[in-house]
Amino acid sequence: MRNYFQRPLFVALLLATSLFQACDGPTATDSSPERPRHLGPQFQKEGILHFISAEGDTLRTIDIEIADTESERTIGLMHRRSMPDTQGMLFIFEEEERRSFWMRNTLIGLDILYIRANGEIESIAKYTVPLDERSIPSKGPATFVLEVIEGFCDRYVVMEGGRVAFERTDAVQTQ
Repeated sequence: MRNYFQRPLFVALLLATSLFQACDGPTATDSSPERPRHLGPQFQKEGILHFISAEGDTLRTIDIEIADTESERTIGLMHRRSMPDTQGMLFIFEEEERRSFWMRNTLIGLDILYIRANGEIESIAKYTVPLDERSIPSKGPATFVLEVIEGFCDRYVVMEGGRVAFERTDAVQTQ
């Protein structure tokens, strides 16, 4: 009788097979639920935002994630694979000045709204191109920048001259 365990090739194949089976995910006898695939950073609700027409009518309300630190503003919506039209990211700056964004590492098309300190939508860049590193400037000064999924402004008739109002859900503050 041969002793196969003394052969290095047999041992290597046995180990490789064991490792492959261990990394293959849940087995038929594993009762744990299937783990979701990594979908990029997950949305964190930190407030709500209302779109208000020039006439004062509320057009739409969405949940917002807030980027109010330098590191949060730098990352923004990078690496997100999707976003429903019920969500957006609001960037808050201390000063009202001309702003410019880009789509580096941003995998989804966006509408970018530049918003003055008083809540007026100063300018809108619609249907931005994912992963594009060209500058997307505001037409004038803005204190806030809102990113929503591309086509949002057309679907809900959000236009320059309209307004937004938001409140944080962690410590309710209205803007």
